[in-house]
Amino acid sequence: MDSVPTQEEKNLGRLQKLFLYIGISSWKSKALIFVALAAVLFLSAVSGFLMPPSGFPKDKVITIKNGATLVEVSTLLKSENIIRSQSFFEICSKLVGGEKPVLAGQYLFKEPLSTCKVALRIARGISGVPAIRVTIPEGMHNKDIATILGKNIPNFDTALFIEHTRLREGFLFPDTYFFLESMTTQDIEQKMTENFDKKIAPFIDAINASGHTTRDVVIMASILEKEATTEVDKALVAGILWKRISIGMPLQVDASFLYLFGKKSSDVTVEDKQVKSTYNTYLNKGLPLGPIGNPGVVAICSAIYPTPSPYLYYLSDNDGVMHYAETFDEHIANKQQYLR
Repeated sequence: MDSVPTQEEKNLGRLQKLFLYIGISSWKSKALIFVALAAVLFLSAVSGFLMPPSGFPKDKVITIKNGATLVEVSTLLKSENIIRSQSFFEICSKLVGGEKPVLAGQYLFKEPLSTCKVALRIARGISGVPAIRVTIPEGMHNKDIATILGKNIPNFDTALFIEHTRLREGFLFPDTYFFLESMTTQDIEQKMTENFDKKIAPFIDAINASGHTTRDVVIMASILEKEATTEVDKALVAGILWKRISIGMPLQVDASFLYLFGKKSSDVTVEDKQVKSTYNTYLNKGLPLGPIGNPGVVAICSAIYPTPSPYLYYLSDNDGVMHYAETFDEHIANKQQYLR
């Protein structure tokens, strides 16, 4: 008794008849059928490898360490059942990421993703982990930054941050950041320091041409953040303060007392001005020992590109308006007129 042909055999028969109908010989039609089947099988296999594993773990957080190689990452993802094939992941990563196919960080996988989508996220640093938005204002010193971070980031070690960044005052760039809850104190410090390096890089040549060191520019910029508010005034005050240094005159700025004692200019006493400290710009000539806060781009640019003027003195009235003077007598007159 003849067996009943299967559906696949019927389809192959129809395909062969079609080839014969359009003028393709029997042996050629068989060859084409073989090629078509091979292509279908190959694409099916590729598709299978690219599809997420059946046991894809939901809400899984994967940590990729700094310096991890593509092979190390693919091995990690395969062991965590995020991908089916390491080879296909590596191919996809190189296609979407080029020379830098992986970015370190934490990655949250809430639902199954294809191998190429996993590669795309890791190549572009799309963590999927909810980030905490924190804004650090210009001029703020490290202790205040630590306070803000401690209020916003769970398990943030304020004391450790203050101690660890003690020598980084002025070099933690003020900006709006998006920090992950899982970031360590060192991670946050590194991110802020790297941001400073990135923001200062375009100005290195100009700093070198100015005759000042990057540290001196940052110190001056940190003073400008406290001494003036507008971009125009920052540049004018920068010109005045650099001039004072050049003629051997003490800077005589009250901003350093805000750093030392937390006092505003109006609260600084005669006794305060006699305190022996490398930050006392009344007793010492030149810049203070270090920055008194973390300056932003405007203050840094003002320190690099000061506005020349005939002035040697300035003061800010009760409304924050600046008044300039060429001589000490004019400065005293401004005080009597604007600081009543």
